[in-house]
Amino acid sequence: MLRGAAAVTTIMLVAGCTPRPTAGPRDWALEPISFQASFTGTGTDADPAGQPTDVAFGMHVLSADGAGGFWAASAGSWLHVGDDGETLARFNAEPGAPLSQIGAMAALSPTELVVAQGDRVHVMPMLSVLDTTTMTMRDLPGDIVGDEGDSDFGDFEFGDVATHDGDAIVVRYQPRPPDDYLDYEVLRVDLDSGARTLLHSGELELDDAPDARPGVPPIGIDVDEAGRVHLATPSARIVLAADGTELSREPQVANAPLVAVGPDGTALWWGGGQEQSEARGVIVGGSSEARSAIERRAQCQGRSSEDALRLSDAAGAHPLPFLCGANDAVWTGESWVVAIGGESDGVLVRLTPPVDNWP
Repeated sequence: MLRGAAAVTTIMLVAGCTPRPTAGPRDWALEPISFQASFTGTGTDADPAGQPTDVAFGMHVLSADGAGGFWAASAGSWLHVGDDGETLARFNAEPGAPLSQIGAMAALSPTELVVAQGDRVHVMPMLSVLDTTTMTMRDLPGDIVGDEGDSDFGDFEFGDVATHDGDAIVVRYQPRPPDDYLDYEVLRVDLDSGARTLLHSGELELDDAPDARPGVPPIGIDVDEAGRVHLATPSARIVLAADGTELSREPQVANAPLVAVGPDGTALWWGGGQEQSEARGVIVGGSSEARSAIERRAQCQGRSSEDALRLSDAAGAHPLPFLCGANDAVWTGESWVVAIGGESDGVLVRLTPPVDNWP
């Protein structure tokens, strides 16, 4: 079990105090992550320029890097932070280049990411393996439109992606004639041959996640060490066995559902309304701007995304009253990294569970 991932139920968020607080053994620590935003030069010859920052544009796609750090991307802006907090890479992709079209990514190895690119409007959807040492991509074979008849839409659109045992676990959307809306599929994809196995499928309704329009309703996916697939849809939190057998399903109403799971299956979920909680979160360090951005997300109501955070573990589900409406999240090392905020108040938060289990 993850440290402190037992029952948790309300919060007093401690921030803005002098001296700044430290997290106790039963507190959740929320630490703004600083990074080097500017460099001079290129490649291994690049040198940091200016001071690190912990507030910038909001990142929307996160992945572990396979070595305790993480990658973050948003609209062609890329950031790589190592396990020691050092900024290992920061660059902007050329507009229209493949690296500017990444909608989801997941670590395959310390030097490879599986990425889903394209949005069908500008670039045809595609799964690829990205070599992070050269930033070049190897595209996987796609599903050709119409090769199985007029109702075959091929790879209409890909959603979130995870990895397990060298395979990709991917959400794919497909139109559902004659209803004129969508099904979703969970596919296991062999990253050598491109062969696909259907693990699970479900229907999406027209009123699911209306704020996502004109895009498809978002679905979050992650996989734990045992191969269990955690699926966050607009209407449910679902856990599947590695072979696709449904293990659990909890209803929810979510506009921007997310899930980020630790190795043992303890998971953070975003979705549904905020509930009372006795958990305590402490903002550790960070600039006043970053701390303020985190504080504002202690209350979900009235935000552009009101999806609240909860944790699930072997003991059940437990609300956590901070970080409402996150953009993305990922487990890496011994904690989660959570991306919040938009153009001027984006913060990457290291969320560390309590050291002590709850009674």
